[in-house]
Amino acid sequence: MDKLEIDTPALIVDLDVMMKNIREMAKLAKERGVKLRAHIKTHKVPEIAKIQLEEGSRGICVQKVGEAEVMADHGINDIFITNEVVGTPKIERLARLAEKNKMYVAVDHPENIKSLSEIMKENGVELGIYIDVDCGMHRTGIPPEKAPELASLVTRSDGLFLAGVMGYEGHAGAPIRREERERLTDEAMKTTMEAVRLINKEGIEVKEVSVGSTPTVWYSSSYEGVTEIQPGTYVFNDYYLVERGVVQIERCALHVLATVMSRAAPDRGVIDAGSKAFQLDMNRYPITVDIQGVEVIKFSEEHGWLKITGEAQNKIKLGDKLEFIPYHVCTCVNQFDTMYIVKNNKVQHEYQIKARGKMV
Repeated sequence: MDKLEIDTPALIVDLDVMMKNIREMAKLAKERGVKLRAHIKTHKVPEIAKIQLEEGSRGICVQKVGEAEVMADHGINDIFITNEVVGTPKIERLARLAEKNKMYVAVDHPENIKSLSEIMKENGVELGIYIDVDCGMHRTGIPPEKAPELASLVTRSDGLFLAGVMGYEGHAGAPIRREERERLTDEAMKTTMEAVRLINKEGIEVKEVSVGSTPTVWYSSSYEGVTEIQPGTYVFNDYYLVERGVVQIERCALHVLATVMSRAAPDRGVIDAGSKAFQLDMNRYPITVDIQGVEVIKFSEEHGWLKITGEAQNKIKLGDKLEFIPYHVCTCVNQFDTMYIVKNNKVQHEYQIKARGKMV
């Protein structure tokens, strides 16, 4: 069917743009001599993860055990949970995953290492560990000077092996100015590599150094010592990245399709996609696609207020279908069950977003 026949609100993805994004990142990794491990937190779709693997990703990253279970159920067997997994129920599920899959997880506390070791040993499986280094975001992760202690504990723990070190420089992608992003990324990589140096000093080998977010991977991928990058948003891109000059707006593969459900005033329209569709975790509204004089100015749960000016007041009609680029695509996708993959305005595939809502 034609994309304008899709009932709304709906997610539509331009197949050609998505493939261009996927191949460009794979090319970057190859040119920089690093491994690409694509993060699925943006799309949450097994079929798209498999495309990324076919195009050169060595495995995938996820954030939650539930996401890992979905991907493993669909035949993807090399999975890095780039997050701490704490608590017996979750660790037991992780052990079951490790029975048939290559599983890795991030750690930043000795008690977590002990818990992981006990349960992996009980289940007779082996789990790869990345030491999570706080390289400036101050969320999870340890300072470099504590890395050798954790690395040593991992090497002495049954059921675990040291896979490497992870530094997530997500904070460095926030500044609008490219020079500031580069400076923060450089500082983050120096901090991460200092942890590697200190671990090596203790006679412990660090095989992988995994870093990267989509806004910063263009810099961090070229840093000496980095072996693996884990970008995610690049598969679709969003207005956050456009605003920072990371990509052009034409490289935003995913749009939200919405219907004008009210034209009660000349300067006002209402679409059938509100906060429940877009998810305002960054407190920024989406951008209209190829429409002058139409601006989203407010949301309620099921409604999006449009401010309509100029010639658009005569052009925008009740029932029109409009496209919007989400400011933050990852949380937007998580609001939907389905996405439509489109080529030349015709629907090619209807994918279920099977890893959406996996909070545990």
